[in-house]
Amino acid sequence: MGEPLKILLVEDSEDDALLLLRELRQGNFTPSWERVQTATTLQEQLTHKNWDIIISDYRMPGFDAPAALKIVQQSGLDIPFIVISGTVGEHLAVEMMKAGAHDYLMKSSLIRLPEAVRRERRDAHIRAERQRAEVLLKQQLAAMEAAIDGIAIVQDGVYLYVNQAHLRLFGYDCAQELTGQNWKILYPSTEMERVENEICPALKRNGAWQGDAIATRKDGSTFIQGLSLTLAEDGLLISVSRDISDLKQAQEQIIHNALHDALTGLPNRILFLERLELAINQALRDEDYHYAVLFLDLDRFKVINDSLGHGIGDQLLLEIAERLQTHVRKIDLVSRLGGDEFVILLEKIDGVETVTQITERILEGCKTPLTIEGHRIFTSISIGIVIGNRDYHHASDLLRDADIAMYRAKEKEHNSYKFFNAMMHTQMLNRLTLETDLYKALEQEEFIIHYQPVFDLIDDALVGFEALVRWQHPTHGLVFPDTFIPIAEDTRLITRLDNWVFRQACQQMAHWQQNFPNCSDLKISINLSAQDLQTYDLIDNIDTILTQTGLEGRSIIIEITESMLIEDIEKTVDILAQIESRNIQISIDDFGTGYSSLNYLHRLPVNNLKIDRSFVTQIQEENRNCQVVNTIIALSSQLELTSVAEGIERPQQLQKLKQLGCRFGQGYLFSKPLSPADIETNFLSR
Repeated sequence: MGEPLKILLVEDSEDDALLLLRELRQGNFTPSWERVQTATTLQEQLTHKNWDIIISDYRMPGFDAPAALKIVQQSGLDIPFIVISGTVGEHLAVEMMKAGAHDYLMKSSLIRLPEAVRRERRDAHIRAERQRAEVLLKQQLAAMEAAIDGIAIVQDGVYLYVNQAHLRLFGYDCAQELTGQNWKILYPSTEMERVENEICPALKRNGAWQGDAIATRKDGSTFIQGLSLTLAEDGLLISVSRDISDLKQAQEQIIHNALHDALTGLPNRILFLERLELAINQALRDEDYHYAVLFLDLDRFKVINDSLGHGIGDQLLLEIAERLQTHVRKIDLVSRLGGDEFVILLEKIDGVETVTQITERILEGCKTPLTIEGHRIFTSISIGIVIGNRDYHHASDLLRDADIAMYRAKEKEHNSYKFFNAMMHTQMLNRLTLETDLYKALEQEEFIIHYQPVFDLIDDALVGFEALVRWQHPTHGLVFPDTFIPIAEDTRLITRLDNWVFRQACQQMAHWQQNFPNCSDLKISINLSAQDLQTYDLIDNIDTILTQTGLEGRSIIIEITESMLIEDIEKTVDILAQIESRNIQISIDDFGTGYSSLNYLHRLPVNNLKIDRSFVTQIQEENRNCQVVNTIIALSSQLELTSVAEGIERPQQLQKLKQLGCRFGQGYLFSKPLSPADIETNFLSR
């Protein structure tokens, strides 16, 4: 069962609403929900039901997110409000956050929705806890005021009367020890300066004063005194007091909890943003003041957390938090944003050299493995860095840019860092645009498939084709997979795309077999991603497509990359066995570029090993690539598998592959990927 979640959707599109709900379910939520489109229905739902979160489309016919947010705020309910928009509008995000929205997401980035919901629910819970704590403190205060407090009457600065509670409060045994004495004897000299300069003028001006003061007991110890002073008409001063040290400590603890991470004790996002805003403002005032923000993310933390358990994951975060604090200066601030994300504010830096030294010290320190409950854990960190400048006016902008730089570091290599530059922001905006366009492309079927022929290298006979998807972008033209496949994987759109490609390729192959008699023995190779193997309905989809197209399984080769084999070997073996039972062949793509699959190769129902083009394009006599290719071909032969080389571009490469005994091959030497019409003209109509 997923985490229960009551959602109020302000959304005019049922499809978009279902898309949101699907992302939340994939994020392990079990949502119950209502969808509203007008101010009236929104007010009704707020009145009659309790909601955990409100997710609003930014713009709808006759209604929009700002109006919805205003209604929620007027209701007095503290419900996290997340805005979803389909367009890139940074200024809209800023304005909505200023207006009181809790988060702002692009429809192209809905993969972040579950974490955003969890974060905002967590923050709402903290706010609610803080409000409850404040109410409790007020109740405790009221109870204490109703109890027997220390009461004293003073005239002309001398005690006339004190009650027993007052004596006990200050540690005296009898009233005679205080009556006739100046009331100043109960306060240290430092506090008397405040009393005379602040409290007494306010008392004379207003006739009453309430607050706290540092008081001294008979034995010399001090405590925080809750003090209420009232100046009577006859000049008498009535003092009501109590020891509020515990109350002050509780207040300080509540404030501390609200501003610090519960696991590590580090400052949380709220406190970090407050400190960062102060740094921004100081830099705007003082041109000699410089600062930097480091955004840190643990590499492979999810793998460690999922495989070793959340308890060890929490211990790892604690250890990392301690290490980070040892590698920064006392004036710097280390904070945990949540999950495995940390941020560091470096203040009063001399220049880039200082930032680089601290960053490299952190990376070097994190190379040392940790031992937690008997597990030796190697960690690495990716760090994005932003040097503050006068162009920054909002803390959120610095965090955003540091986050972008962190992802660039993660793409580069583990345990590395990157400084942010304007080009990164441009690239990120371009990527966001592509993400948005990719959603539309799937809906409008802007994709096409080209087919690259595969040949038998022994007799030069055509044996089949590989289906290669292309994106016919309305403005950018033909976009190749290297550009959009990583985005499709990040946004979890890859399974929809792969399902479409599988269907189209099967339909095309069935069409060729029906119209060209010489196609009956040809095979179509279709790529699947790692996410496809994790879907529950992969086999059902394959069966449905085979039934609808009439294509037999023997005409299909499914290609999976070598790295996919080690994700979950038991599940992979089971799924591939089910695919094999449909007479579908299985080929390991990009073989030789992954790792560990040799340990499992004998267990997998594999038919072909496909030699990666990086080895083929550089194959030469007696070099390392040649040895790798020779090894793969020999391994294929020993395991009774078929070897397939891709990326054959020159006759010398073809000749060498034939000498080594490679069976099949494809590449520009034979043909580039072609449209179905060109395939029919050049290969099937002969």
